Amino acid sequence: MLLSWVLTLTVALVLPLKALGTIERKWVKLGEPVVLKCNISLHHEIFWLRVSIMEKPRLLMVARLKNDGGLTEVLNYNSTHFEGCLVDKFFGLRIFSVLNNDLGSYYCGIVEGKHMEFEDGVHIYGDIRNESVSNCKEAFPPLPPVAGERQLLYPMFAAALGVGLLVMLLVVFIVHMMAYRKMH
Repeated sequence: MLLSWVLTLTVALVLPLKALGTIERKWVKLGEPVVLKCNISLHHEIFWLRVSIMEKPRLLMVARLKNDGGLTEVLNYNSTHFEGCLVDKFFGLRIFSVLNNDLGSYYCGIVEGKHMEFEDGVHIYGDIRNESVSNCKEAFPPLPPVAGERQLLYPMFAAALGVGLLVMLLVVFIVHMMAYRKMH
């Protein structure tokens, strides 16, 4: 019984804290190239998925390793804008020239049978300019990372919630043990 309480406490405290650093943030400059690295093993066929607030999730590329060690693209949503590449013996996605609609979160993943597995992902952000206005002399200021200035507050908030949850579970355990002793 004690083991189940320890396991419950561990899961309750670790899962919220695990989400703190799951997605890498990368600042990019519009118009310049960027390479995103996938940390999934090379012997799998991988795919790249983009998720942004401007459009629905999009499958950008499916690539696999050839027998000679090169990379072959099985599917490429836009071959003039995206390219599969190898980066430090890992799959990569090269964006030739970053545009406003490229800003968002990118995930690489694999499919094994009916199971999909994703890596943590990369969120790219940068200066946002209104490309439809040609006379605009003011550029919008650079956007902060996903959480911005509140980035430090989230770990403290998650830690406070975790400690509160730990205290609550401890009180429930103590009350349960006191009631159990009174019955026996």
